[in-house]
Amino acid sequence: MSRGLSKDEQDQIVVDLAVGIETLSEEEFEELYNQLDVDHQMEVDQDIREFADNAVGDEHWDSDR
Repeated sequence: MSRGLSKDEQDQIVVDLAVGIETLSEEEFEELYNQLDVDHQMEVDQDIREFADNAVGDEHWDSDR
C-alpha cells in the first residue's frame, strides 16, 4: 500500500526492485514492494514474470502444455 509516496518515488522503487531482483534480500524486497500502490505492484509483478521467463528460457514454463 502506498504510504504517500509520489508517482516518481514509486517509479524509482519499481526500477530499484527490477534491478535488485537477484540481490535484494526477501525482507528488503518486500519492504519496498509494500510501499507501492496496486498499479506499481502490478508493474513489479510483470517484471518478476519476465525475469523468470528469461531465466527459464520459455515464457510458458509454468503452463500445463
